[in-house]
Amino acid sequence: MFIRLSANRDEFQSINFRPGFNAIVADRAQDSTDQDSRNARGKSTMLMLMNYVLAGNLPSSLRPLADDGWEITLTLEMFGGTVAATRSLASGRRLSISADGPARDVIGPWLSEGQITVDSWKELLGLSLFWLEPAEQETSGGLSVRTLLSYVIRTDTPKDPLKVIAQQSATSSREHVAFLLGLDWQVIHELATVKKGLDQLKAITAATKEGLVATLRPEDELVLERAALKNEADEWRQRISGFRILEDPNSLVSRADQLTAQISRLRDEAVVDRRMRELYVSSLSETQDSDANALPVEELFSAAGAILADGFKRQASQVRDFHAALLENRRSFLRGEIDALDERIAARAAELSRLDEQRDGVLRTLDAGGALDELNEMRAELSDIEARMAALDLQIEQARELVTRREELKLEQSTKRNEATRYLTTSREKLDRISDRFSQKMRQLYGKDAALTVSVDDAGYKFAIRASGSGSSGVDRMTLFCFDLTMLEEGITTAHHPDFLVHDSSVFDGVDPRQRAGALHFAQAMVEATGGQYICTINSNDVPDEVLDQEWFKAGVVRTVLDTEVGGLLGREF
Repeated sequence: MFIRLSANRDEFQSINFRPGFNAIVADRAQDSTDQDSRNARGKSTMLMLMNYVLAGNLPSSLRPLADDGWEITLTLEMFGGTVAATRSLASGRRLSISADGPARDVIGPWLSEGQITVDSWKELLGLSLFWLEPAEQETSGGLSVRTLLSYVIRTDTPKDPLKVIAQQSATSSREHVAFLLGLDWQVIHELATVKKGLDQLKAITAATKEGLVATLRPEDELVLERAALKNEADEWRQRISGFRILEDPNSLVSRADQLTAQISRLRDEAVVDRRMRELYVSSLSETQDSDANALPVEELFSAAGAILADGFKRQASQVRDFHAALLENRRSFLRGEIDALDERIAARAAELSRLDEQRDGVLRTLDAGGALDELNEMRAELSDIEARMAALDLQIEQARELVTRREELKLEQSTKRNEATRYLTTSREKLDRISDRFSQKMRQLYGKDAALTVSVDDAGYKFAIRASGSGSSGVDRMTLFCFDLTMLEEGITTAHHPDFLVHDSSVFDGVDPRQRAGALHFAQAMVEATGGQYICTINSNDVPDEVLDQEWFKAGVVRTVLDTEVGGLLGREF
């Protein structure tokens, strides 16, 4: 609970907060003119100063005050006592702390010459206001006491009440809302880490398929390429194992060339001999046919009825005998030539076979061996292939690790999601109660239904607020108001929420006066019933008339700043 906000400057009027309802009101002075305004009176600046003392950063708009040596002191209840924290706007790395009662015993060990570092101050604020252990604040991407304070000191009014600013990440919103509701926020943090890993693997897989990462390719493609390289390497190993080093491989090459030339010449001669043999065989056949078909001339004359003289008949017989002898000589010559050709062809075939065998032997010798340089080149080629295989083995291992890691993350995601679902089941009664409280506030303000729902998805607990009429700026701001008030009401009993709630005037912007009146009355009634503290900044013209006349409102106005007051709440123009 806040007690007092003061500064080391006389122009700043200290603000003494009280238990219950508090209002800092910007009002119109009786002598104000049309140029005066209730806006820019320092209401939001007051919240900036409170946040700064509560380990926040120094807004750039307050830099002029830092240059003038301003120090702000915020007094509040912590650890069962009163603690006054003073922080310089110029060098705020350490705060001066004074404490009494039980708080002095708790804070004493953290102090050095009455001062404390900002980080240690955050840890104390977490312990005192939220029961947040220092170790929980050290988790990277986990809970932050400053973010938790932003849920209870609202300076922004995002459309989604589950966030402190519109740009807050979904994971951060889920973690902090879960903590405020008393749920296990770490399961959200762990599932966010799992999801981040899966998203990274998905991006890597997509980049691999697109060929954007040369060293990462699909496993089947890598295995196929490795199989081809292995076969090639086996062939090189086989050739190297049977390789013989030849002293003069060039002479073997010359010998192979000579044998090839001889074989070529003999084959040309064989073609000529075969053609000659075919010619002789054809001629021999013709001589045999002409002899068989010849008719004696005497038979031709007798068939014509001519009577031949005996002398003519003797001459014809002599001519026929001469021709028969001539043909026989011709056939004998042809047979001799054919036999000679057959012998040459057979001898040449044998010679060709012998030369072919010699040339094959030389070529086999050349193929199985070579010079030492050639062997070294073969070994270098094999080494290169083996190096490429080793690189592929590494890539295959990486591809398989990605698959294995993805399956592990999916299993971890499923396991934690099931655990979160079971835990949520045990917390349903409390969550339903919180949702009912929220819904009742919205119904009393607008007569419409609303609900706070909690479910489980791959990112852990998923919170959602359903409210009829959402989308209207006024309804959205009152939805945020009811949510914050519900969290304050619930947090007072669960200790994960301090006993105060602070709203900047922007929470009431655009809200119908009837709902503003209902909201202010809600806040007053609730803190009066629970013993909490509600602080708001507001312009007097935004306070409905039926509220202005209420005694509880008049008693709750802890500071009124007039539109003619020089410097507004800070008492200084800058």
